[in-house]
Amino acid sequence: GFFNEALRIQADFYTDTRSNIYMVRENFPATAGLEAPISGNVGKVVSKGFEASADYQHSFNKDFWLSGRINYTYAINKYLELDEKDYPDAYLKRLGHNINQQWGLIAERLFVDDKEIENSPLQDFGRYMAGDIKYKDINGDGVINGNDRVPMGYPTIPEVQYGFGLSTGYKDFDFSFFLQGNARASFLINAGGGGGPENNEGIAPFANRRNALAIIAEDHWSETNPNVHAFWPRLSTDPLDNNIQQSSWWLRDGSFLRLKSLEAGYSPKWANRLGLKQGSRIY
Repeated sequence: GFFNEALRIQADFYTDTRSNIYMVRENFPATAGLEAPISGNVGKVVSKGFEASADYQHSFNKDFWLSGRINYTYAINKYLELDEKDYPDAYLKRLGHNINQQWGLIAERLFVDDKEIENSPLQDFGRYMAGDIKYKDINGDGVINGNDRVPMGYPTIPEVQYGFGLSTGYKDFDFSFFLQGNARASFLINAGGGGGPENNEGIAPFANRRNALAIIAEDHWSETNPNVHAFWPRLSTDPLDNNIQQSSWWLRDGSFLRLKSLEAGYSPKWANRLGLKQGSRIY
């Protein structure tokens, strides 16, 4: 506490290590003939963080008062141990990464024409042509598949959360606001192919006979608009497997700052004249 307790600050640092976490064991060869997944207490995760808040409250005189608050949280974690597949490429391993880390393909841009497709690595995601997404061959084996997925963006759960606000009053009037935000978070647009058979079209246009979102209608690749960086690839009546892969094309920054509340009020001294209780407030 500072300034006769007008300002109060609280801060906490923590480290938490959890072991023997019950998880699915993945490092079993297919030759073992096991059909059901095998689980065990094989996980270990360390979490670290910092939390802080500051509150200020002071009355300058009988007519004017002020109070404010700010809070901040930073939290990270990573796998220390888990039983995962013996991947040939280290970037496929979850060990050392956040438990909410995402993996995906690196999208370079959209294919220009069929000639470029012929001179590019094979993409093992069904039929594709000009206007479809072109991916990067990470391991250089000439085929782009699940082995070319890399960790990308921040975790899906924000590593930083914060907020700040202020309240003040002068005589019969008062005013307050509060802003809240997240940072260091990423999310993937569901372009289709997720959410189960009853909801696997994502935001894909024409699927299930629906219209296209405005952003797709106004910014998609076509022969008359061959923009290789358009928001949406080549249009089709159904989501194309090549274009709905989890990739950097659909990765977005999940950070935001929003005004959560804003309020102004007036407490008239003559409230009883209107048949209201004394101390009533209009806001």
